[in-house]
Amino acid sequence: MKQLSRRLCLSAAVLGPLGSFLPGPAAAGPTPCAGGLSGILKPFAKLKGFSVDFVEEKRIALLRKPLVNTGSIVFKAPHQLVRRVDAPQPSAIWIKPGQVRIRDASGERNLDVTRWGPANVLIQSFLYVLSGDAESLRKHYRIEDSCEGGVWKLKLTPRAPELAKILRHLVIVGHGATPESLELLDGSGDLSVTRFTGLNTQARFNEAQLKKFFKATRAKP
Repeated sequence: MKQLSRRLCLSAAVLGPLGSFLPGPAAAGPTPCAGGLSGILKPFAKLKGFSVDFVEEKRIALLRKPLVNTGSIVFKAPHQLVRRVDAPQPSAIWIKPGQVRIRDASGERNLDVTRWGPANVLIQSFLYVLSGDAESLRKHYRIEDSCEGGVWKLKLTPRAPELAKILRHLVIVGHGATPESLELLDGSGDLSVTRFTGLNTQARFNEAQLKKFFKATRAKP
């Protein structure tokens, strides 16, 4: 039970960062996107990297008010992402292939997530989108897509019962290669909603810059 709780906390930290704020009502409802999942992900496959700010609200049943985190994310294609929380409690997570590095008030540590099965899939899920990896998304999720007014929406529902125990669904909304929001509803019914702003798709990062961003409190690379 303690191990499962630890996995849930890490997964929420990675993705609850990295909510579905849908477009306002329109005369006609959303329709399936041209090209489906592959069409939505095609612009992401061309990304070399980006930086973006976020505001995350965690709505936990036992708390009267949501927990709010603010911070930034940098992405280096195809499979590296650093998510840094600046307030209220500074922390950072650096995702690399087969590895997650965490920095928080207790210090820094590396975690081998390849042994975690479903939790590892959850941690990697946003990266599957950012890298345009339709094959991995289809392998692990049942996918619903829709488009309205140039805005696309992906709803990802776990296929494997083991993953469904810790995740009910992910909903990602965006346009082109710009993610606008992410919703994570976990297995207990708690909801994490994140809005992204200030996206810079021209951002480029080398390993030294990623390390600097991971270490920094506020300064960006």
